[in-house]
Amino acid sequence: MLRIGMLGCGNMAAKMADALKGHEEIVIAGVAARERNKAKSFAAKHCPDAKVYTTYAKLAAAEDIDLIYIATPNTYHYEHAIMCIKEYKNILVEKPFTMSKAEADSIFFEAKNRNLFVAEAMWTSFMPLHTQLMEWVEEGRIGTLKYISANLGYDITDVPRLNDPVLGGGAYLDLGCYTTNLALSLMGDDIKVSRVFARKYSTGIDKDTTYCLETDDGTTLAVLYVTMTTNTDKSAEIVGETGRIHVTNINNYRLIELYDENDEVIETAEAEGPLFEGYAIEVLACADAISKGLVQAPEMPWQKTAKIAQINDIVRSMM
Repeated sequence: MLRIGMLGCGNMAAKMADALKGHEEIVIAGVAARERNKAKSFAAKHCPDAKVYTTYAKLAAAEDIDLIYIATPNTYHYEHAIMCIKEYKNILVEKPFTMSKAEADSIFFEAKNRNLFVAEAMWTSFMPLHTQLMEWVEEGRIGTLKYISANLGYDITDVPRLNDPVLGGGAYLDLGCYTTNLALSLMGDDIKVSRVFARKYSTGIDKDTTYCLETDDGTTLAVLYVTMTTNTDKSAEIVGETGRIHVTNINNYRLIELYDENDEVIETAEAEGPLFEGYAIEVLACADAISKGLVQAPEMPWQKTAKIAQINDIVRSMM
């Protein structure tokens, strides 16, 4: 049984806690928030058997916790990750993993020295449809990959943390990790940021960002768009020389469709289980990795997280 500690009791932690209900292999053993009353209310609603800790530090030091899920605001991920690692805790860190590649590298260095498991909570990488999508491409079902387009948008301008530069707000930091992760999964590590266009508020927060990634050899181009001002269709087109793949909802795969060179659907795959089952799949994968003595999740290795952090640094510098 994997005993989880929830560090942060916001919306993401609530979704995670609810998704884990009914999975007997996982138990939420402890929760902590900036305010004790918030943690108590969270536990009562989502995990009544969990112990409520008065501080993050006390949760990190608790002996009966196997994995801590860090779901605090973006700019606190590094601080809280290092705190947990120094208490010899395995961690699953919500995206974006850190505010810079330097911070990501530091976390991995400290974890490696202590032989601890660390993973970025990029839940899409753990989903069965992501695996199927990758298999279609790797098997050559669409031929040589040429072009990717993807968008992800929600009307979330009223979310306070997304409008706060101090908390790492903005459309790109909140949503761009998903579009970048998809492109990186398909294109490999040898990619570069070639174009960035961002529209910003007076605070410097980007309300939407369009950016292009290219393979170093120029074979493949990805055009990606994220916005916090409106709902988009959240789809992706993955185009090869002899076919294409359409993805419905890149943030929570619902359906993938394989088209041949005549634009006829030749194969489809649909998501199974509850809408947010991906969170449970993610944690179960972490539990499996920890049980095997691994320090990385095969679905989301450190190298990939570090590359996403590097791309984030470049995109933000080009806004």
